[in-house]
Amino acid sequence: MVVGAALLVTIFVGFFGVLQLGTRLATDNKSRTGALALASERMEFLRSLDYDDIGTLSDGDGNNGHGNDPGDDPSNPGGGAGVNSDGFTLFSTYFEDITLNNVNYTRRTMVAYYDDPADGTGGQDENNKKNDYKVMQVSVYWSNPNGERKVVLVSNAAPIGIEE
Repeated sequence: MVVGAALLVTIFVGFFGVLQLGTRLATDNKSRTGALALASERMEFLRSLDYDDIGTLSDGDGNNGHGNDPGDDPSNPGGGAGVNSDGFTLFSTYFEDITLNNVNYTRRTMVAYYDDPADGTGGQDENNKKNDYKVMQVSVYWSNPNGERKVVLVSNAAPIGIEE
């Protein structure tokens, strides 16, 4: 009788563990799907813009002639500037907090000029244009019981004809 009771308890505990794991996986998949939808929404918006309207703060040479001021740019409202030494120059970044399906997300939109080494970099650029194209990255972060999770989408935007 004691053995039978112990066996039943073991079966029920195992069943409860499987049920709990299934619920956790379903919740995580729901959160990941929401994050991917938010990232895709922003990326499609950026892709719909003209090249000059995609939110960089300057033309990469210190001039503010291309793109918009971050406060005026619909692709990057209220963004801030920074500098990255890995071929990216003067990028704009914007963070926003979004709640979707009772899950809190943070969406980060980053746009940067990129100097592609294929045609030379900096002063060694073959066509004397160091801003070959823009890189757009949308990251969406959320937390679950296992820690912080994220999805990242990256796309390039190139000007028509020779680089700016």
